[in-house]
Amino acid sequence: MRCNAAAVAEPLAGTAPLARWWWLIEVPGPWGKRALEDCHVPVVRALDSNPQRRVLLVRRRGRHPAADPTAPLRVWIAGGLRGDTPPRVAMVDDHEALLGWPDSGPPGDDARPDPHAPVLAVCANSARDLCCGLDGRALVQDLDDDRAWECSHLGGHRFAPTALLVGEGLVYGRLTTSVARELLDNGPTPTSSTSLRGRSGLPPVAQAAEAYLMARSVMSLLGDPVIEESESMRTIVTFPGHSPVHLSRTTGTPRPASCGTEPEEWSGWRVLEPA
Repeated sequence: MRCNAAAVAEPLAGTAPLARWWWLIEVPGPWGKRALEDCHVPVVRALDSNPQRRVLLVRRRGRHPAADPTAPLRVWIAGGLRGDTPPRVAMVDDHEALLGWPDSGPPGDDARPDPHAPVLAVCANSARDLCCGLDGRALVQDLDDDRAWECSHLGGHRFAPTALLVGEGLVYGRLTTSVARELLDNGPTPTSSTSLRGRSGLPPVAQAAEAYLMARSVMSLLGDPVIEESESMRTIVTFPGHSPVHLSRTTGTPRPASCGTEPEEWSGWRVLEPA
């Protein structure tokens, strides 16, 4: 049994990887099991991902030979919170300059808005996980849309197909072609929120609370949420101008986190009462 079949009972909301900023680096050709560490572009191997900045390799759909590792790099910078500036792109001739960038991208005017930036980055890192390779790549092919790009490991193989809605910081799982098409054409909607793992710039419990509200047509969640722990073992998340959401931890039957790994227990967030 593949890992995404074993994890069907695990809730999606609150499982998005943490990333305040996303760097999408265009690197065609095959990717290794650990796409960044194995990348044929030397400077990429020196970049790390952390909660402030997550690095993804991206490539257009289809098969493309690996490019010259010394050729200029095209790098998109996208935010992980609502209200961030639209994705910006920079052409990087001096690869070493990437090592000096702040997490929010190149300083000054070295990046510009790009209306042709990838809109949906779908994990298709087949060397890392079978589910992503099969289901992620199939989704991109089914969409047949130049706005949908393949990307390296997003985290959460067991939720494949998984994808990042670039510029929104929203990460999705168990995507169908119809929901992915809706994201491409209309952005986040209450309907697509059923596939929402969370917004990467928020902590997991706030991701789960926001997903709950968005599924109920509350789409204008601006401002930082307030997170409180109550005496009844509840966590209360309140977005400015909206009713609080009460949540508690929940656990489930062990399942593999990735194809070929040993089963492990999972924990997630459960909404306790209407917002």
